[in-house]
Amino acid sequence: MKRPLRYIRQHLSLRLGLIITLIIAVAFTLLSDILFERCRHFIQRAAIDHASQLLDNTAERITGIMDETELVTNFMARTVPSHLSPDSLLAYTRRGIEDYDFLTGLAISMEPYFFPEMGRYYSAYSLRGPDSITTVREGPFEYFDTVWYKTPRSLGTSCWTDAFDDYNEGTLSSPDIMTSYCCPMRDAEGRYLGSITASLTLKWLSASVSALQPYPNSSAIMIGRDGTYLVHPDTAKLFRETIFSDAAPESRRDIETLGRAMIAGRSGMVETKVDGRDAFIFYRPLEHTGWSIAIVCPENDVFARYYRVLAIVWAVIGIGLLLLLVVCYQTVRRAIQPLEQLDYEAQRIAEGHFDTELTESPRQDSIGRLQNSFIRMQQSLATSVNDIRSVNAELEQRNEELTRAYQLQLDTNREKAAFIQKMYHEIRTPLNIICGFTQVLTASLPDLPADEIADITGRISESASNIARLAKDLDQAAKM
Repeated sequence: MKRPLRYIRQHLSLRLGLIITLIIAVAFTLLSDILFERCRHFIQRAAIDHASQLLDNTAERITGIMDETELVTNFMARTVPSHLSPDSLLAYTRRGIEDYDFLTGLAISMEPYFFPEMGRYYSAYSLRGPDSITTVREGPFEYFDTVWYKTPRSLGTSCWTDAFDDYNEGTLSSPDIMTSYCCPMRDAEGRYLGSITASLTLKWLSASVSALQPYPNSSAIMIGRDGTYLVHPDTAKLFRETIFSDAAPESRRDIETLGRAMIAGRSGMVETKVDGRDAFIFYRPLEHTGWSIAIVCPENDVFARYYRVLAIVWAVIGIGLLLLLVVCYQTVRRAIQPLEQLDYEAQRIAEGHFDTELTESPRQDSIGRLQNSFIRMQQSLATSVNDIRSVNAELEQRNEELTRAYQLQLDTNREKAAFIQKMYHEIRTPLNIICGFTQVLTASLPDLPADEIADITGRISESASNIARLAKDLDQAAKM
């Protein structure tokens, strides 16, 4: 880690390239985040619109079928009372199934003992099978307690029932779960005659709802008035679980809010977790039924294209920033190459190389002016250094001469000292003779013979002459 940092610190061009790239990357990242956030918002809005449109189309298609079922049933409820006979009721139910292929079953069920000759029960029922239509008078069973009979009778008005199992032992039954529109029949005086029940198979509704798949992993559900699943990707939950009991702990509050909104017949969108994954749930009611349908769209599916584009964009940005770093590095390196040359020359000057000839730069910018100023400074420095070298050489020569003169002076001083020492010895001997003989003469002059006095005075005279001679030599030596 230290070596790359040291390398970056030692290379100005790389450092400047990294700084420029970093600044551009930060600015581009901020702008990209704003842009991507807006794109995400638009995609989410488009997803909501797309899912809502699918829900609306499916709801309109289902509602259209249900509306048509209501129209057919209500029309029959007005016309059948004027043609009441056992055979005509059978014919009515069969013809209704034949004329309206969206109907699975059609029943006209009369009040107890309406046809005395038929006994307590009379219900004409036609059921669409895989290949044919079956029309029968249903066997004796207490249909008066079924939801499709007692609900309109107790309410006194038409209604849709929740999904139910059509199976009754010993009767004509559909193997599929059914939902029915029940319409009461009354005579002209308003007396209750019976009910007409038009049934749709929930398989058809389930297929219509399950076809809602705006994204690869999306799914659709439909719940009844109490939140029971009428359509669900997991068929094991149908009619056994509700949207409230199926909620995971981490999303229970959101799902409960969603369930209450769907039961209340509202439309909207909830963002929550489904099976541990973030998802959008779009919902809307089915009119007249109290049911509600919803599409569960995983967030990854909603934003799959956005994430792909995002990955491509970031890859392009990464490559672009890398290329930008290379371009910045090369550009800055080319721009500051004269500075590197100046750095090299400064190091050579620091090492004592002042005589390198540099070429002036043709550039007119600050770096060019700096380079030319450095060249002039180097030339001036070289001139000054040469002058200093010349002065130093002259000083060295003078120092050598002074050294020689000093050495000569020392030699002279030594010779003078030797000469003086010699003179001292030369003078001391005659002086000792003079002093000695002077003492002899002073002490014993009357007692000395004349010849001895003559000898003594001769020697004193000779010694005095020698001293005079030596004095003359010293005077001549001092004048040299």
